[in-house]
Amino acid sequence: MAKPRQKPSGKWEIGLRHPLLPGGRKYFTFDSEEEAVRYAQQWKLMRQTDLPLPQELVAPASSAGDVRLSRVLGEWADSGFAAPTQLLTLKTLTHEIGAVKLLEANYSWLSGYVRQLKVEKNLSPGSIKHRIQALSRAIDEYLRHHPSLTTIANPIKLLPKGYSTYTDMDAKLVQAKGGEVKQSVTRDRRLQPGEHEKIVQVLSGYERPDRPRGLQLKGGNALLTLYLLIVNSGLRLKEAYTLKRQQVDMDNKVLRVQNSKQWRGKVSFRDVPMRQEVHQALTEYLATRPMVPSAWFFPFMEEEGVKGMKTVSQRLSFRFKIAFEYMDIKDLHEHDLRHEATCRWLELKDADGRDLFRLEELNRIMGWTPGSLMAQRYASFRGVDLAQRLWALPLGAKPEAPSGGT
Repeated sequence: MAKPRQKPSGKWEIGLRHPLLPGGRKYFTFDSEEEAVRYAQQWKLMRQTDLPLPQELVAPASSAGDVRLSRVLGEWADSGFAAPTQLLTLKTLTHEIGAVKLLEANYSWLSGYVRQLKVEKNLSPGSIKHRIQALSRAIDEYLRHHPSLTTIANPIKLLPKGYSTYTDMDAKLVQAKGGEVKQSVTRDRRLQPGEHEKIVQVLSGYERPDRPRGLQLKGGNALLTLYLLIVNSGLRLKEAYTLKRQQVDMDNKVLRVQNSKQWRGKVSFRDVPMRQEVHQALTEYLATRPMVPSAWFFPFMEEEGVKGMKTVSQRLSFRFKIAFEYMDIKDLHEHDLRHEATCRWLELKDADGRDLFRLEELNRIMGWTPGSLMAQRYASFRGVDLAQRLWALPLGAKPEAPSGGT
């Protein structure tokens, strides 16, 4: 039971708790300490017997809802459930709409805000989704902690499918302001014939005769080996450059990879089998440098000026970008190599022409959850390859039905 304290005025104050009180606590003032203690005992008895609180003490339903979105967003950011990548979006939302009250954030207001993101800020559909989804999670969390707000619904649940896509009216308004009608971009870039050879060539030190100098390959053959590892295994960039020597089992031909897509600091690993191309590349790489089991397999984490993994990721993405551009390879990003690797896994066949791996096994190799549909999203089968496979059949022969998985 709370203890009363004497105020400078000579009266006695006691703070009592209850989930239905405004803020969960209310302070009461009495002329004497005995009155404060007696009231606290009555309060305790009232709670033990589940008697309802006097109506004048209970927070009205609108009081908890009469807060600004800045508080709603802040509580979600401080909850520990918001993803680290969402925190910057929450700060942006607080700056843009933090002054709006929760009671005012209805469907009509939300529709206007979505249109503002399109017309005034000219954001892409993906950026709009990031903002709206973060706001939705923040409102949901606030309503879960304030069950008395039964009259308030999350307006984002009412948005129609495709709300982030520019409508005809949105397009006219954007064009009238001189903006660009943004569209969702789905990456399905694969390596074209000859591009792999060009990348290997430039990462091996090739200098073009029409350029004054070649690339500055820090770490010697490390970037080449990293490329061959990613394009033939599908490791994410961070998963590849954070490998330790002890995670590379050359005898059993297995990589013990620490998953980079984890929730709230959870650490987990998966085993990725080495293709022959990977094993050969790693063998040649290890022949150039000895290392102890606890050492970083690649030297990028120990470069000068590294302040964390974000720095390493940015540096390596930029180095790949420069290498691709140096060989006139257009519109290729480092992450496209993971798409390429997925397709290479899917195209592997055994001696009888059947899929070498099931989808469940591919999900395990790529670090996706069981039953994930990511393989279908990443699969970018070239029409020319499919046509060549079809025309390789004798005239009149019927293609065999594909085995389950692809």
